[in-house]
Amino acid sequence: MAIVKPIKVRIGNLAGLRAVLDYIKDNCKTQDGVLVYCKDLLKGKEYQQMVITKRAFQKDTGRQYAHFVQSFDPRDNVTPELAYKIGQEFINRYKRFHGFQVVMAVHTNEPHMHVHYIINSVSHENGSKWQSSPEDLKRMRSLSDELCLEHGLSVIEHGRKGHRSYGEYSQTVSWKRQLAQDIANNLVLSHSRADFMHRMAALGIDADVGKKSVLFTIPAGVYGLQSGRKCSNWKLMSYGDFSIENFKNTWNCNTALARIGGSDMQLLQEVLLELGQLHCPDTPSRYQDMYFRDIPFDGMTKQEIEIALSRKALDSMLEKVRQAHERAKAESQQAGLLLATIADTLAEVLRWQAEQRQNAPYHDYYTGYEEENEYEL
Repeated sequence: MAIVKPIKVRIGNLAGLRAVLDYIKDNCKTQDGVLVYCKDLLKGKEYQQMVITKRAFQKDTGRQYAHFVQSFDPRDNVTPELAYKIGQEFINRYKRFHGFQVVMAVHTNEPHMHVHYIINSVSHENGSKWQSSPEDLKRMRSLSDELCLEHGLSVIEHGRKGHRSYGEYSQTVSWKRQLAQDIANNLVLSHSRADFMHRMAALGIDADVGKKSVLFTIPAGVYGLQSGRKCSNWKLMSYGDFSIENFKNTWNCNTALARIGGSDMQLLQEVLLELGQLHCPDTPSRYQDMYFRDIPFDGMTKQEIEIALSRKALDSMLEKVRQAHERAKAESQQAGLLLATIADTLAEVLRWQAEQRQNAPYHDYYTGYEEENEYEL
């Protein structure tokens, strides 16, 4: 079965359009762009052509695009090729898409296969603006069910109450606990505020990240909810560290990991391997696998590490990690544990290397967080 969800789009500018296109076309998620399909657009020039359409009709302000996500049930074992085929058929058979430029991208980086659809807000045929009503959404979902049946996939028997999410069939876990787990899973992999917002949007959840708090809007159907709910990060603190400070520090930490990985692969590998051996000795490569999956190393310079890490430095580093682990292990599902240990580890290793090299002062990546310009989902 597949569930079609509209993603909330804020009124913004052309930068938001470019950002969301870059996000859905990410090579790490689309098998190097193989799973990207364009309707009435030249592949690789999607943004430029959408802007040309808007300016031709003098309609380059207001909402820049519409965004939908079609998610498949993991139990159906949908392959990337089948999801791509269903996505193409969906675009070609949904009449409301006619006259509008559409970019489709199948994402394979999550346990559930899902497809993003970005529609230009201005028709390239007559300049009309994209409009979508609740009835249109029902028609989209009916077409999605029809395509699933044609390809031997299951569908939800939902009567007249609309589509329901997978979580609706299991009420053994509270929706807040499920939300906290999804936030923690996506936070530890995200590199910026915008990246995190898009990851949550792929689950159908709107994350409004402010300067002091985060407000999550969960629509009906997700986690089995009969009606939409709103939940702030402060209401989830019993499940882990969901403070705005931890969000920002995590993004800074992940950005630092990406920078170090781009110039010193061996250093990053040693840091993550030491953490893996300490926390999960049965699967010591766990942290390496988790971070390397989303960091685009391909094409970046990978310099040889200049000075090998000494046993004394490693012992000092691991002692800091153990202390951080002892402080946090009493807290269940501590979302900030991995952040704290990685931050301490990197700080120690980089400090020691700076002393050995006696040049280029150590740059602290974990301070001076600057708020990013928000672009709409």
